Amino acid sequence: MKKERFVSIKIKMTIGVILICFLTGLLAILSVNNIASTIVDKEYGDKAVQISEAVVNTVDPADVYELNETVMNVFYSVDKVVPSSEWGSDEWNEYMSNYEGIDQLPVFIKLRDHFRVYQDIFNVDCIYLVNYKNEIKNAVYIVDGAPDEDACPPGCVDAFEDGIWPEEDDPFIPATITNEEVYGWLVSGGYPVKYNGKLVAWLCVDISMNDIKAKEREYVVTITVAMIVLTILMLVLSLWYIRRSIIKPVAMLSDTARNYCSENSDVVHHAFEKLQIASHDEISQLLSSMKQMETDMNTNINTLIDTKVALRETEERASNLQALSEKDALTGIRNKRAYDCEVQKLEKDLADGFNEFGLAMIDLNFLKKTNDTYGHEKGNISIRRLCMLVCEVFEHSPVFRIGGDEFIVVLKNRDYRGVDQLIEDFNKHLDDLQNDDTLNPWEQISAAIGYAKFDKTVDKTVEDVFKKADRAMYDRKVSMKAERKD
Repeated sequence: MKKERFVSIKIKMTIGVILICFLTGLLAILSVNNIASTIVDKEYGDKAVQISEAVVNTVDPADVYELNETVMNVFYSVDKVVPSSEWGSDEWNEYMSNYEGIDQLPVFIKLRDHFRVYQDIFNVDCIYLVNYKNEIKNAVYIVDGAPDEDACPPGCVDAFEDGIWPEEDDPFIPATITNEEVYGWLVSGGYPVKYNGKLVAWLCVDISMNDIKAKEREYVVTITVAMIVLTILMLVLSLWYIRRSIIKPVAMLSDTARNYCSENSDVVHHAFEKLQIASHDEISQLLSSMKQMETDMNTNINTLIDTKVALRETEERASNLQALSEKDALTGIRNKRAYDCEVQKLEKDLADGFNEFGLAMIDLNFLKKTNDTYGHEKGNISIRRLCMLVCEVFEHSPVFRIGGDEFIVVLKNRDYRGVDQLIEDFNKHLDDLQNDDTLNPWEQISAAIGYAKFDKTVDKTVEDVFKKADRAMYDRKVSMKAERKD
């Protein structure tokens, strides 16, 4: 008799406690990190939108309209727009020369200085005006309040794929958080500027989040270290408690039970009666039950011997029943007998009005050649490989081995509706095996497959569908030029 693998309850519970503590700690760390990030991101996003709205209420829309018209008139007059991704190139410098002098206009200086005042008031990185042009997928800078060395000049263009922009039917810009190599963590928010009820441009605000993100990381690291220490402490205490309350009493019961019949089995024993476990839980109840069992065993030895004989006879009957089981010995799937039972169920379904099913027939090619050339054991390998492939492709359908190299699949539900794709997948797997030079010849299996669905206009029984599927399989075999010769 094959010895079963033994894994002690101590190891199982230790592994379980470790996993629980680890997952609990990890979940706590991730939750804290997520909550902190969510709170910070929402607070800064709301702040960016609120500031942009507040500054919009302080600017003169007429000034915005005047400067926007000046910049956009130039924008529409140039032949070719060069985006900011080409910053510093000769082509970009030539494009930007069209806007020369705009940054000296009084209205430009007024708005720029106004934005810089509010940048200092709100302690933000940048306040700027842009005009989003959805139809040409560009955003045009009107005025930028950033320091001169960092500011985007009027007419500077960003392509749409560089950021998140307002929809055509929604003028509001949602707060956006980015993490770029140049600027680091940055939250951007915007608010539309209207003049005489008409949308003119968008006032946007950029706020650096580098400092708060650094503090957030420090906070997460501190929490992580604390959670690790707490998890280790919980782990140690849990293992100590489990060993004292469970492992040790169970070990005592296990050792007593293991040594119980080391002597003659037909004599009276008092091993469990001598044990004393005062855990006041299920283990104590188990010991009480074992003591009662021991008492019953001492008074019924002969009955137990008769029971052993009866059990042996029952095992023999079970072995005989196993021989009549519906399991195919070679492949482990259901056999012809099981298929006959399935047909009876299908016939009953037909009688009840359910007729949405099909049958797929699969026949292994060249089995006789494999047996004659390499031996029947290699032929059995081919049969098992085909069985594995059929079960893998038709994983939602019952598969039966009804002959030496013949398999049948009962198609229902998902596999019934998608049978064409499944057969295509099946044939592709076969092609891959045929083209795999690393496999042995008996592993490079070939098979023909055909299927048929129940048609209530022509079919009356399951056998009618079987014949159609068998014919379709045979036609496939002929088309493969692999007609059976065995």
